[in-house]
Amino acid sequence: MGACPARAGAADDERVHRIVGLRSRRAAGRAPRDNALGALDELAAADPSIEVRPFDRYVDDGNIITSAGVSAGIDMALHLVVRLAGPERARQVRRGIQYDPAPPV
Repeated sequence: MGACPARAGAADDERVHRIVGLRSRRAAGRAPRDNALGALDELAAADPSIEVRPFDRYVDDGNIITSAGVSAGIDMALHLVVRLAGPERARQVRRGIQYDPAPPV
């Protein structure tokens, strides 16, 4: 088995990434329960080298990809499928899980 090309995580994984030092000099998005900006201030204060992106649903920073929550996690997962298997496979997966990224309201 080969090396893992990326580490992906959603929501509170941001805090774990910061604690173990995976976020220094990287980009980070918001966690959903933070209601847009709550923990981002904490994240930025803990390590000023982190590029905070409060409005991104997911952030791909090379080998670390994080998302803001459940539906954003699906977006992130489909992005990973594109990276690993191509856009057509990602479309097949999206149809297979009946995921429509356009919100109904």
